[in-house]
Amino acid sequence: MLKKNLTSKLYFRLIPLQLFMLVIAAVNGFISGPFTGFFIKDTGQPVYQMTVDAFRMLPFAMPFSVFVLSFVTYGQTSGKQAIVHLETLLDGVVCVAGFTALLIGPMGMKGFYLANILNGVVTVAVFFIYSCLKRKSFPKNMEDLMVIPPGFGFPPEDRIDITINDMDGVLRTADRIQRFLLDRGTDRRRAYYGALCMEEMAGNIVKYGFNEDSRPHTIDIRAAVKGDTMILRIKDDCKAFDPTEREKLAPDDDVLKDIGIRMVYRIADDVSYNHTLGLNVLTIRIKI
Repeated sequence: MLKKNLTSKLYFRLIPLQLFMLVIAAVNGFISGPFTGFFIKDTGQPVYQMTVDAFRMLPFAMPFSVFVLSFVTYGQTSGKQAIVHLETLLDGVVCVAGFTALLIGPMGMKGFYLANILNGVVTVAVFFIYSCLKRKSFPKNMEDLMVIPPGFGFPPEDRIDITINDMDGVLRTADRIQRFLLDRGTDRRRAYYGALCMEEMAGNIVKYGFNEDSRPHTIDIRAAVKGDTMILRIKDDCKAFDPTEREKLAPDDDVLKDIGIRMVYRIADDVSYNHTLGLNVLTIRIKI
């Protein structure tokens, strides 16, 4: 359930955004001349045509940039450091510099603008090639393309996936997680701590995030046991909120301020947060 929800949310945010950017780029191509004329009156100046070409060509690099940024962010959160380092090196550095060196001589500034588009083509293609090599097949969906392992790397017996829609769901999930951890040999105190951390964080999301707008929201919860560590992953589609920053800013002289977040950081051995394409991803690790 969690994998399906997460990747579908990423998909339905990524694709419309790219299509919207392509439409903007196409429209921009038609109005680039008149728009440039507002700032540069003499159409005979070289800078006029350079600016028109920039408005016409550079927007077509944006959809590629959004795609690369999204997948690099996912790679960082999932530990795929090799592809992240490769893409960081290629994107905007090797590709732009290389294509510019090849094209700027025969094409002038148009060569530089085209180099940015080709940079996007190459960096996106690298993700497809990486997926093909890892999967040993052509990616058929977002899960394949993102090279998400089945069950996110956890066997079914060592994980539990739950979707929450309201505060009652938070309370029910806390009980289920506590029983899940107890069944896998976690001592009663640690199992209680794990359930309590989930309840505090998910409860805050429902209380504050669900009520900020009129859209329906969900929280995807995964609890897993890996070796001597319990892992809680909390994903939601509410407004970006980094509890790490809130915990750091909590005043020392007000012990009740953000007490729930403070408690989670006292209990957990590690807490990490990431926000990408409208999804908050909070991962809590507790030694058992």
